[in-house]
Amino acid sequence: MHPVMMLYFLICTLAMIWPGATLANRIEPMILGLPFYLFWYLAWLMVTFIGLVICFRTEEDDA
Repeated sequence: MHPVMMLYFLICTLAMIWPGATLANRIEPMILGLPFYLFWYLAWLMVTFIGLVICFRTEEDDA
């Protein structure tokens, strides 16, 4: 895996746990009817998924 992708996934992971979660740990504002923290988590989950798809498409076949 490319080092840039590893850094990308590290940032995504940290945004969903301790350092990033403390920034978003509040109820207001409500976004799409969801508390801010839940929206924050779901948004980073989608960003991580998109990164995984890009990584899968760009990786060379090792088999």
